[in-house]
Amino acid sequence: MKTKLNLFTWTIILFTLIVGCKKNDDIVYNPAGPFSNGAFISNEGTFGQTNASVSFYDFNGDSVRKSVFATVNKHPLGQLLQSMYLVNNKVYMVLNLSDTIAVANGYDFQEAGYITGLSSPRYMTAFNGKGYITQWGENGVVKVADLGTNTVLRTIDVGTGPEHAILINGNILVCNGGAYGRDSTISVIDPVIDKVVQTVVVGDNPKEMTIDKNNDVWVICYGYIKYDSAFNIILETPSKLVRLSGQTFQKTGDFIISATQHPQHIDISKDKSFIYYGGGFGYAGIYAMDITAANTPSSPLVDGSKFFYGFNVNPVNGEIYTLDATDFTTPGILRRYSPQGSFIKQYVVGVAPNGVLFK
Repeated sequence: MKTKLNLFTWTIILFTLIVGCKKNDDIVYNPAGPFSNGAFISNEGTFGQTNASVSFYDFNGDSVRKSVFATVNKHPLGQLLQSMYLVNNKVYMVLNLSDTIAVANGYDFQEAGYITGLSSPRYMTAFNGKGYITQWGENGVVKVADLGTNTVLRTIDVGTGPEHAILINGNILVCNGGAYGRDSTISVIDPVIDKVVQTVVVGDNPKEMTIDKNNDVWVICYGYIKYDSAFNIILETPSKLVRLSGQTFQKTGDFIISATQHPQHIDISKDKSFIYYGGGFGYAGIYAMDITAANTPSSPLVDGSKFFYGFNVNPVNGEIYTLDATDFTTPGILRRYSPQGSFIKQYVVGVAPNGVLFK
């Protein structure tokens, strides 16, 4: 009886300590695992084929593991992996053609659920337990999902072809990228009421955003190209970088990149004082622009002879990771460059790599 009483008593004490030490529901525990220290590469795959995949670049081993989702979970990921997002040590994989977001634990990549009820999803961000998912379906909307239950709660109407979304100062900003048409706005969503509270005009077909050290928002605007029935260009507007105040979201800077070249990706340097832009179809090199500069640079920082499908910057050491999709049917290439633009090393990844998610 004494043994049972002591066991019961110690159980109560242990339970009390655990509960007492947890101060709020936002505490996130990050157990060690095979994917604890590195970067995930989203491999889009071939259109119409179930060969989207995730590769993992291991910082410690300086090596790449391919198809980690399929290897761990014993089944394919899905079709067209558009982007990935990390929240509370869970990886959210946005599958454009599968109309689904697959969820996996960030440390061992065991599947942890799916968000369905989507139509051509593109990107995601999160706030206060809710995911904000941009999609082209339903004429372009944002789906709000409960990340605790992985269920869609509601729909928010935004602009045409919503793309990248970010969280800043308690607001969700959404690029209305135009899809196959034209838009020139950013939608500002108040996540407390889940409504658009402001619409900001930037440049034609904004694609992605980043935030600098002054808490200003930079938007890369692809520009608009219109073709006739013979695929001749009959209208073309310039690509731009646009700066917005992080407080009011009003435009504070407008910088033309090119009248005829159209990059669509943007990121920020480690110290958040340089904007990097480039990537997409037919745009060579990665460019770096000081946030205090009056004009965009005339020459690239990273290899102007290569056409990168995407790129991202390692926020810890400032290295630039570029992605080459090759022919969209065979394995692509991940390349690492120094913050000064010097080539370091390259690695074979999955089919059509388009982005890097750093842990």
